Amino acid sequence: MEPIDEIDLRYKTLDAIHESAADAIFSVNELGIVNTVNPAAECLFGYGKTELVGQDIFVLIPSLSCEQSERGLARVDELRALAAGARRELMALNKGESPFFVDVTVREMRTDGKQSFAIFVRDRAGIQRVGKQTESLGRIIEDSFNETYILDASDLKFVFVNLAARNNLGYSSSEFAEMTPVDINPSFSMDAFQELVEPLLQGRTESLQFETEHLRKDGSPYEVMVNLQRSSFLSRSVFVATVLDVTEHKLAERRANQRQAEMQDELKRQVALKTEELRRAQNQLMRNEKFSTLGKVAGGIAHEIRNPLNAVKTSAYFLLNAKNPSTEKVREHLERIDRQVSTVDNVITALADVAIMPEANLRPVAIEPLLRRVVTSLRLPEIHDVVFSFEEGMPDVMVDERQIAIAFRNLIRNARDAMPDGGVLTIGSKVSALQVVFSIKDSGVGIASENLKDIIEPLFTTKARGMGLGLSITRAIVEKNQGSLSVESEIGVGSEFRISLNRGDLDNG
Repeated sequence: MEPIDEIDLRYKTLDAIHESAADAIFSVNELGIVNTVNPAAECLFGYGKTELVGQDIFVLIPSLSCEQSERGLARVDELRALAAGARRELMALNKGESPFFVDVTVREMRTDGKQSFAIFVRDRAGIQRVGKQTESLGRIIEDSFNETYILDASDLKFVFVNLAARNNLGYSSSEFAEMTPVDINPSFSMDAFQELVEPLLQGRTESLQFETEHLRKDGSPYEVMVNLQRSSFLSRSVFVATVLDVTEHKLAERRANQRQAEMQDELKRQVALKTEELRRAQNQLMRNEKFSTLGKVAGGIAHEIRNPLNAVKTSAYFLLNAKNPSTEKVREHLERIDRQVSTVDNVITALADVAIMPEANLRPVAIEPLLRRVVTSLRLPEIHDVVFSFEEGMPDVMVDERQIAIAFRNLIRNARDAMPDGGVLTIGSKVSALQVVFSIKDSGVGIASENLKDIIEPLFTTKARGMGLGLSITRAIVEKNQGSLSVESEIGVGSEFRISLNRGDLDNG
């Protein structure tokens, strides 16, 4: 006796087949009255399930019975006769009583000890329509410009090869029937091809795409793109390969790549050519700038030295030609010569400082006393008030003491010159976590905003005298001492120069 679970599973399976069948299925009693129907029957005849159950099958398919047949035992006999025979082509009526032809098969069965019949009905128009569709689809595949191959999944022999493939490869259908993909693809062995299709056989993938090369009957190769899928054909498992000849596409791609490479080579050549032209232009520009700079420097030197030399020359002329000059006059002219020689010496020293700035010897230095010494050494006129504003506990900074003194002296001298009619000079500091910022602030004439970006550049000056080297020397000194120089200014209000220097009580690396 079968287990209950197995019986239940068998009934569920039969029910699923009944419900999903493409043919209409009726179960009728011995009188031909419909007991059950499947969804295909509803669709084919146009009735709902409740309308079909209880119907007379001989009304739905009148040609099942001869006109002389009577209800009762004659129906059973006729149904038995139909069940013993083969499939028949008959006429049926749908819900609108429109006739259509069907293929009918009758099978006798017993349900719960009672006699009954299963009637299978297939729409002949549908069969013909499917046949025509199949024939049309076959023509489409046969006439397709893409190569199409169907090969048996077991032995990999070709089952079907369309016209495009036969023409391109040069083999006939009969020749293909004895061939496998290995015969037209020299890069594959049988083992390698079977390994390739294994994921399709195992259901791990639905399709495979790859590029390869096919070999024609005459030995000429051509490049292809292959799409391979598993399917069924004439009730057997097959692989369907759609193949696109990409020889022209690949050739065009290679030509495009070659053209691109040629264009890149030409671009590199042009870039190299233009780079060389730019280098020559830059060298020429640098030479021109050197000559221009030399001209500016020469002009500045001439302006700075000519006046002192004229004064020296005048005093020397007086001392050489004056008859019995007084001691006071001699002393006056000698002092003038000394002053002018000092002026010339300062100019030469400034030029030397720009040309050769030695490396800074950094060490901790207390800046407050240094600044006070600088101010004292400059002997500022009494019309200038000096205000010191240092933060308490100001740390030392890491600088070269001699160099940083020159930088502060230049800034304080400039502040003095910016206040020809007197003013206030404020010297202060502000301590941050890593640096100390020193400020030199004057209440002088100020600097125009359009000149601020150039004020620290070499040879730029707004003074009637001077070469514009003071601030550029100052910046160079500050940067060599690992600091920075900045400026803010407003016309008629004054200027503030700030020097930021690293604290000497920290490890600054």
